[in-house]
Amino acid sequence: MTKKKQFGPDGDGAASKDPGQTLRTRAEKITRGKAARMSENLEALTPEETRRMLHELRVHQIELEMQNEELRRAQAELDASRARYFDLYDLAPVGYFTLSEKGQILEANLNAATLLGVARGALVKRLFTRFLLREDQAIYHQLRKQLFETDSIGSGQAGEPQACELRMMKMNGTAFWARLEATAAQDAGGAPVCRVVLSDITGRKQVEAALQQVHDELEQRVVERTEDLRQANEKLRDDITERERGKEALQESEAKYRSLAASVDSMYLVDRESVYLFMNEGHRIRFGLPLEEIIGRRYGEFHSERDTKEFSDCIREVCETGKPVVKEHCSERDGMYFLRTFTPIMDRRPVGEIAKVVVVSKDITERKQAEDDLIRTIQQLQETREMLIQFEKEAAIGRLAAGVGHELLNPTSIISSRLQFMEDETLPDQARESVRICREQLQRITRISQDLQQSAAKKPGMLVGRDLRGVIELGLQMMVRRIKEDRVRVEYDPPTEFLPVKMERDRMANVMVNLIHNACDAMTGNQLKRLIITVRRPGDSSKNSFLILTIADNGHGIPAVNLNRIFEPFFTAKEPGKGTGLGLSISKGIIQEHGGAIHAENNDMGGASLIVELPLDHS
Repeated sequence: MTKKKQFGPDGDGAASKDPGQTLRTRAEKITRGKAARMSENLEALTPEETRRMLHELRVHQIELEMQNEELRRAQAELDASRARYFDLYDLAPVGYFTLSEKGQILEANLNAATLLGVARGALVKRLFTRFLLREDQAIYHQLRKQLFETDSIGSGQAGEPQACELRMMKMNGTAFWARLEATAAQDAGGAPVCRVVLSDITGRKQVEAALQQVHDELEQRVVERTEDLRQANEKLRDDITERERGKEALQESEAKYRSLAASVDSMYLVDRESVYLFMNEGHRIRFGLPLEEIIGRRYGEFHSERDTKEFSDCIREVCETGKPVVKEHCSERDGMYFLRTFTPIMDRRPVGEIAKVVVVSKDITERKQAEDDLIRTIQQLQETREMLIQFEKEAAIGRLAAGVGHELLNPTSIISSRLQFMEDETLPDQARESVRICREQLQRITRISQDLQQSAAKKPGMLVGRDLRGVIELGLQMMVRRIKEDRVRVEYDPPTEFLPVKMERDRMANVMVNLIHNACDAMTGNQLKRLIITVRRPGDSSKNSFLILTIADNGHGIPAVNLNRIFEPFFTAKEPGKGTGLGLSISKGIIQEHGGAIHAENNDMGGASLIVELPLDHS
């Protein structure tokens, strides 16, 4: 095995195959130095060992030939790589620079020299800042600072790449925009360097500036869209042919409409026949249908008859007046409120005729709800205020009535007694008539005093279950003289069933007298006077625990504005001296104290009906 090692890579076979002349010379020298030793070794070998040795030499020779071929191929690849490097570096579409730590240009490719307008050799050793605009040099220095701050060359790690955009200047003074991408590295001696990729972005900057200008112009147009659209349409009519005018106007209008459509919640375009021509996405979402199922169809195909009529009336008004129309609209579909603005669009052929209408719909549901809440609150406050005023008025009236009524009754009773005494004496007819008139006026004063006292009395006495029919008949008996004198025809058919109501009999009788008395007053001047009294149970099952008493006359009725006011204290529509205005107010108070209610309405006979509801006594 020792002899085998002596014929390794240093043998003659390997040397004879070396392609390099220097390598062959070295191999021959080594062979001559070992020739004597090899001769002695060869003489000692047996024929078998010699054959084996020759075989090993042939194999080793083939290995050397293969290695030599690999070396040639590697050399060829290296040459090709160098050629590619030249193509990639020198012929690259961007500029490459290698800068020293102080900013001197150490190396540059052909494109870099072309971008700066300088011969490639003239760039070396020049400061890179020589080619930067003074206003943008701070940007470059900031890039270098960040690059070397993040660099970790000392630790064998590359720094973070940095990039910036700034303005550079060619040798002839022409400025251009450039993008720098810098990376920290080391040269062959280990010194820090900066590798920079330079790209000319002047074209991109110009495009960006143009885009920004277009963007600004579009924003300005959106702000002035309505006026701009009108002016643009007028200019198109004046400056271009009829065919081009129509084409460009359509494009301009479409752009404006789309801009407008995107800026509002709900907008759509219809013709004079209410056919949908355009609709923005916001309004389409409210429909819940694809756009192709809406465009070309009439408004009435999607809305009720009432809604369609309201919409058609607005379209007709816009077309007739040529002016925008603003209307509030409540959607029958979901109850939402919208403020719809109908704006006409003029057709150019014939000039001035309205061809289409733009409808902008704004959701005002929340505003309407807030307005309704405010109105309800104001109404409640007004009602509360009126109730307080009424309570204060009634309290004052009560205090006044209690005192005045008491003070009037005493002297009137004395005067009445004296007049009765005088009437019994023998008097001339004229004096007797005067006494009679005085007694009638005293009776009126007495009635007013009693009314005043009743208005002051708020607490009812003991309520006892009684038959309402008896109270009605008692009231008629108390008014029988007035009924006969006025020749009033009373129509009353008493029910056969018992009508129990918890009441204070005398006070309820006074109510009947008051209502009959007012009915007789209302029929003054009528040739035929009818007083109709009815008692019934209501048809409404929710009120079947009440009785309804109606006193109706065929007088002159009550004006609608006074139907509620007649129950106010001291309100009267009678002539001066004919009434105090307390009767109905007192009657209403008594009825309410009995748990009932009263209201007035005009009837078919031309007169009025006073309707009283009283609770049944189920005990």
